Amino acid sequence: MQRQPEITTKVFILTGLMMAWMVLPLNAFSQPVVKIDHYTGCSNTEIVIPVEIEQFEDVAALTLYIGVDTENVEYIGVEDINEVFSTGDFVAGINLENQIITLNWFSLTAANLESGLMCKIRVLLKKDAVTFGFQENSEIAHSDLTIIGNVEYIDGSLVALNSYTPDPVSQTVVEGSQATIALPGNTEGITFQWQKMAEGNWFNLDDTPPYSGVQTTQLLISAVSAEMNAKVFRCLLSNDICTEGSNESELFVAPTGVEELDGKSKIVPMQAYPNPADEYLNIVFNLDIADAELRLVNAVGVIVNQQQLGDVVSGKVVSLQLDNVNPGIYVLQLFNRSQHFADIKVLRK
Repeated sequence: MQRQPEITTKVFILTGLMMAWMVLPLNAFSQPVVKIDHYTGCSNTEIVIPVEIEQFEDVAALTLYIGVDTENVEYIGVEDINEVFSTGDFVAGINLENQIITLNWFSLTAANLESGLMCKIRVLLKKDAVTFGFQENSEIAHSDLTIIGNVEYIDGSLVALNSYTPDPVSQTVVEGSQATIALPGNTEGITFQWQKMAEGNWFNLDDTPPYSGVQTTQLLISAVSAEMNAKVFRCLLSNDICTEGSNESELFVAPTGVEELDGKSKIVPMQAYPNPADEYLNIVFNLDIADAELRLVNAVGVIVNQQQLGDVVSGKVVSLQLDNVNPGIYVLQLFNRSQHFADIKVLRK
């Protein structure tokens, strides 16, 4: 019994030594990092995408598989390969069938680099956006050819400037009220200039009332006027290589057709009568609507009647035939340029 404390102490010491022994190999080399950042560019433009590395210690071989969407981007080649890889063969290519860019390197002399550029991948951005995603079978090995198991792979992206979409795409506000148009998404390295369409041309807006924030990601219109009805806005985006306009945002102004609902103003861009309806339903538009579409949807979301109307002007009346529509409650949906714009509940007798 007198030796029990000594035995217990030795067990604790031995356990501590074993834990320290287990931790040391894991910390012998820092965690390598391979990353691609987020970039922007113009459509149909060649762009270089840097592949960066950190904590490359005693690295003698690598095989990286980077998935891409070849419908949105075309691989051209690799350039600016870091000189630490000059002792071996650095080979790059693309597998179009699997949509994978491959980077391979092997050398009898290990590479060591705390941080820096591995290489740059030159691509042609065709449209929209593309993600550069490292695949699970990517591998990096030490000089003894053991695979490094704790590599951190960070995916990147490339976005066309003209694919940025303002929020909202379409909105209706009461005359004299405030309107806001924002540009969401990653906007690092981009400069902004909000514009308004007038007589078929785009004009830059100034930071003068009612406009503010004209060179930021959010345009504020402090007091909307009736003359702004059906006006179209966009943001001109620029980075260090090119300039393109974003998608458009359309503004509708309603001087009338406002009803109170739960203490808040609700715009009524259309009205329907008779409601309940029998053989037909008339729809009166209170606003000018570009590329309008009407859908009559039942309680389970099935479209039972649909009409493409094109551009409609305020005061226009459209009739929907209900001969083949069963009695019940329906939702009449209005779409503006394929964007859901307004709803009315109707009853078919």
